[in-house]
Amino acid sequence: MRRPWTFARRIAVGLAASLGVALAIAAITALALSSVLTGNEHVSAEGLQHRLAVEQLRRAFSDKLASQHAHALTDEPSLLEEARQARLQFQALLRLLRSHEEGQEARGLLDGLELAEQAHEDATRALEAARGRGVSREELEVLRGGVESARYGTYEALDWLAWYTEAAFSELAMRADQAERRAFWLIILVATLGLLVAMGLAWVLTRALWPLHHEARASETRLRLLVEGVKDYALYMLDPEGRVVSWNPGAERIQGWRAEEIIGGRADVFYTPEARAEGQPGRDLERAAREGRLEWEGPGVRKDGSRFWAESLVTALRGADGRLEGFAVLTRDNSERKRLERARHLFVEAERLFLTEKDPDRAVEALARLLVPELAEGCLLFLLSPEGALVPRAVTHVSPEKERLFWELIRHSNGPRRGRPHGAWQTLLTGRTERIPEVTREFLDETADDAVFLERLRALAAASLMLVPLRAAGQSVGVLMLVSHRPERRFTETDQVFVEELTGRAALSLENARLLREAQAALDLIGVAAHDLGNPLQALQLMLGKLRRQPPPEPEKLREVLTAAVRHTQRLGRLLHNLLDLSRLSSGRMELEVGEVDLGELAHEAVERHAEQAAEAGSQVVLEVEPGVVGRWDRLRLERVLTNLLSNAFKYGKGKPIELRVERTEGHGRLSVRDQGPGIPEAQQRAIFERFQKAPARGEKKEGFGLGLYIVRQLVEAHGGSIHVESREGEGATFTVELPWAVAGREVEASAQPPGMLH
Repeated sequence: MRRPWTFARRIAVGLAASLGVALAIAAITALALSSVLTGNEHVSAEGLQHRLAVEQLRRAFSDKLASQHAHALTDEPSLLEEARQARLQFQALLRLLRSHEEGQEARGLLDGLELAEQAHEDATRALEAARGRGVSREELEVLRGGVESARYGTYEALDWLAWYTEAAFSELAMRADQAERRAFWLIILVATLGLLVAMGLAWVLTRALWPLHHEARASETRLRLLVEGVKDYALYMLDPEGRVVSWNPGAERIQGWRAEEIIGGRADVFYTPEARAEGQPGRDLERAAREGRLEWEGPGVRKDGSRFWAESLVTALRGADGRLEGFAVLTRDNSERKRLERARHLFVEAERLFLTEKDPDRAVEALARLLVPELAEGCLLFLLSPEGALVPRAVTHVSPEKERLFWELIRHSNGPRRGRPHGAWQTLLTGRTERIPEVTREFLDETADDAVFLERLRALAAASLMLVPLRAAGQSVGVLMLVSHRPERRFTETDQVFVEELTGRAALSLENARLLREAQAALDLIGVAAHDLGNPLQALQLMLGKLRRQPPPEPEKLREVLTAAVRHTQRLGRLLHNLLDLSRLSSGRMELEVGEVDLGELAHEAVERHAEQAAEAGSQVVLEVEPGVVGRWDRLRLERVLTNLLSNAFKYGKGKPIELRVERTEGHGRLSVRDQGPGIPEAQQRAIFERFQKAPARGEKKEGFGLGLYIVRQLVEAHGGSIHVESREGEGATFTVELPWAVAGREVEASAQPPGMLH
């Protein structure tokens, strides 16, 4: 016989049944909640990982391209290694994505991307091999087109993969949303039943939910570690109002703010002041919320105010009910890629400039202006003049006020000065680039010579400087100075390599033009020499032929003929000596033979030697000599100086007195020759000391090479002296030579210095 159901037993059974129901309700609720939470977390984490992997694929391919372009510009071997490492990273990411993808369509996209990247690599290697073989430009252009086509194909494959990843993520999110809805109704059903036993099962449900909470915390920790592990990208979250709610280390590295400084602040600070004034931050978030995502590229702002070229992806985050929960922002610093693109553009423009501009000087000036504002805010171009001075040929700045300040600095210093610790002269003399990434107060104090110059340097407010020599054939022919005023635009080694390449091409263009001018001058010299040497030779031949056929019956007639013959031989001697000196000066083989020379005695001898020439010109030589003007000089070369100066005076001051003066000055012996000829215009007074330049002649054409005064200047400067001319049109000219008392050279006895045989 069965035992009766007692109350206690009924209570126990009821409690057991209630406990069973409560446990069942708890289990069902726990399973449903676990499925919902785990599914959502899995979808979010997996989707974010896939999107990050796709973006890293794009970054790896872009890094490979940047390294290949940089290697093409600089031939730096390390850049090839960087390109190879970027490609290995690309392939590793591709294998990682393939290992997580099971769908046929996804694998097909990954295979297509791999083939496209391999095609680009093959095209790049083919182009490098063709460059090494020296193929024609047309073949190179075809190969470059293949490389560009392969690059576009790879980016297209990346875009398709990104689209597929977003689509797959959206589909997974939709499925998760559907699963969540089903679980929601199940929970409602279970909760209804649970109301009957809620009080009895409260503690059971509490204990059942604890593992779910622990799993959620663990999943959140894994996600945080994943986000913080990304260092090359700024990854942060915004709430719907645009305030920062999360911040990863990559964002701190790229944009400068620490998490505690920026969280809670508005994302407007990442935009430039111009963009904020136009309302761009709000428009970007509105568009991202409307379209789901937004990609944009443009200048971004760091904490210190410096700018960088940012590439950002903004994705709207919505909850299961479609309500906007915030935004995920992924930003990359693309400044180096932008810099390389700008450098490539400048190279193309420079090549076009050198090909189209016929005048090399103008081409170099235009190149200096081309660099502003692409590479710097200000640019100064100095070229070395024939007189050995650095002359400003191009001064340009984005600000007219700063450009005027440039000219004030140049005028204050009377051009760049030798001996300055920093400056154009130092760069020219050393032939090495001087790059100052940051212009400090100490640098300005060291550079300035006086308070006025220092004040103007500080007013210039330069943030970075770079001085690059223009070198060709082992010689510096000028200096290019670049000035940056923005702290974020400091000159880097990449800028230095780029500008050195440009200045090298500019210097080569100038050197080619100089060689062409010298070749043309040599041809002109041959023509003039043939003419000027032929005239006296022909006159001598005629005179000697006449003497042979019919000697003059009178001694006076014979003396006149012989005097004319001697005059022609003297002229031939001067021409030959000038040509010989020009040859020695051009080849650098001029060596002085130094001995004791009395400058007054030398002047007396020159006057006696040129007495007949003076009589023929109708000019009286007035000689004023201060006694005791004795120094250690090369007698033969000084005779040549006097001969050329007196010959010029007889030629241009014909029929009027010639003054020759010798005197002492402090530390120098001075020699001056004054004629009363037509004078020399001020604009031409520097040019007459150059090769193949002659003083302007009025009336009859003056014969000669235009070498006399050039050789005089070279011989005087070889003695460490100087020569200058003072003249006004219509008032004659005075040539003054100043010589130091002693000069370095091969010592000879005064008696061993022969007088000039041909003058």
